[in-house]
Amino acid sequence: MPVWFLSLARGESVEAIKKAYSIAVEHARKIGGRIETIQPKHIYGESADQFGYTLQIGRITVNLPPGAVLVVWGFYNADEYFDFVRFIQDGRVYEWFVEPIAYYPERVGVWIEEPLIFRNMLYIDVHTTSTEQRDRVYGWPLGYFVSPLQPPQEVKPPKMRRFGEKKGGRAGRKEGE
Repeated sequence: MPVWFLSLARGESVEAIKKAYSIAVEHARKIGGRIETIQPKHIYGESADQFGYTLQIGRITVNLPPGAVLVVWGFYNADEYFDFVRFIQDGRVYEWFVEPIAYYPERVGVWIEEPLIFRNMLYIDVHTTSTEQRDRVYGWPLGYFVSPLQPPQEVKPPKMRRFGEKKGGRAGRKEGE
């Protein structure tokens, strides 16, 4: 099934971006978080300075912090040899053919369908048709990164009472003992 990207000049693009933003706002409200645009630190973590706003060719493993969400609404592509990208999470594969975006005047394509929403860990597979030896393509996912202002608290299971214990005391205790 082909995925369609709209140019930023189209009115539907603005509506799609607004929808993605409202989804990000809803997630931020639920977790008491903040919204940022997707940045290299969100994709690469500690090695963000190595690639900046470019994508490493091959497979990128993205480890999102607990409670964080990525909402992807489109793609920037300034590399005519960058042909497709795959987002993989929990056995689901979303493949975007991004080469035509390189020929849009603004080099931005807005995905016409629902924005992609990712949690926890995902993989990004990046492919190029270039025959040059290179380690990156000049493209970037567009969207929002939502993260909690405070890390989620660990949920501890309730303590189990021993058999025969009552709330507030021990079992088998008689008055006056």
